[in-house]
Amino acid sequence: MELVFEVTNPLELKEGCARSWMFRDGNGIIGRSGDCDWCIEDDGPHVSRQHARVSHEGGAFYLTDISRNGTVINGTETLQGGEKRRIRQGDTYRLGNLQIRAQSVQCRGELSHPAMPSFLRKGQLTAALDPLDALQARDNAYCVIDELASVIEKRLTSSGVGDQAPVDHEQVRLPELVAAPMAVQPEHFPRPLDGNTGRFWQQFGEALGVDLSAVDAPGCEILAVDVARLFKQCIDSLEHSSATRHELKAELRTSQQCGRDSGSDASDIGLIISQLVQRQPEQAARTITRSFRDSQAHQVALLAGCRAMARSTLEHFSPQRLHWQFEHEGKAWLRTAGSRWRAYVHHHSALVRDDNWSAGLWGRDFVHAYDEQIRLINSL
Repeated sequence: MELVFEVTNPLELKEGCARSWMFRDGNGIIGRSGDCDWCIEDDGPHVSRQHARVSHEGGAFYLTDISRNGTVINGTETLQGGEKRRIRQGDTYRLGNLQIRAQSVQCRGELSHPAMPSFLRKGQLTAALDPLDALQARDNAYCVIDELASVIEKRLTSSGVGDQAPVDHEQVRLPELVAAPMAVQPEHFPRPLDGNTGRFWQQFGEALGVDLSAVDAPGCEILAVDVARLFKQCIDSLEHSSATRHELKAELRTSQQCGRDSGSDASDIGLIISQLVQRQPEQAARTITRSFRDSQAHQVALLAGCRAMARSTLEHFSPQRLHWQFEHEGKAWLRTAGSRWRAYVHHHSALVRDDNWSAGLWGRDFVHAYDEQIRLINSL
């Protein structure tokens, strides 16, 4: 007896391994170990060192599973460990990520000398291949067929084709194109999660607010790497934002900067990952929350300061304020619109050249409103 196994998904087979193997009379081992009769390896690796045993008993081949990962028969049934199952023509077996098929299970004597059908024995082979000779050898039994043959011969002679070729030559069948068998696409089964790993990924999914029960182990690992990369990017951006905010505060010269180091928040943000490694998640959470709160307070305080400075500027250039200013400067003689306009232009030019007035407008109105808004937010 001879048994041939062939790998149907060679892309999963490691380079250097044989794609097919013939088992003759006797036993054989299939596995990834070099001591096995058929050494096959996948990239998993899911094929055990000694995965299955092939045996020959009573004129038939049998396959026994001796692995830890199991063997699936025909994609539906899992072979129990130590269970012996007869191998039949066309059966498929999944060993890890590899799928093998039993191509031929037959006797070598039958393969080299196939049995002759009964109707071709005892000199009947020539008669079966040449029906005209068979008809001529049985004149008494087929007299009606002889009459039909004579009629057909007359018709062929009258049509001019009777002398060209015998009837048996004209009735030879032409070869037909046989479609190639469709390749069986390998089925990919997700790798199940063990107990401890499954609980870890469940907690990881709950922390993200997503369900990871339908994601396999490689997909969960890729997700974890992407989450870590995005987290590092957010921490770097938060640190850069904190440093920029402190530079703006230093430019504003607010009273908030006097009692606190301008780079303290930025340095604290840089220690967030170290705090997580040292199992201090509460400290890291407080640092992130404080940084976002300071950023929001800074934005609200900037809006309040700009509004205060805009109101102060409009009030300073109001007509009533200019009238009082001109009276204070002893310019009560301004009666006409032209004289007032010239006085306004002169007053505006003087303010542009007056740095103290600009600094006072900035420090008195903008910074005061900014500090007041920061204190109000911090008191909440």
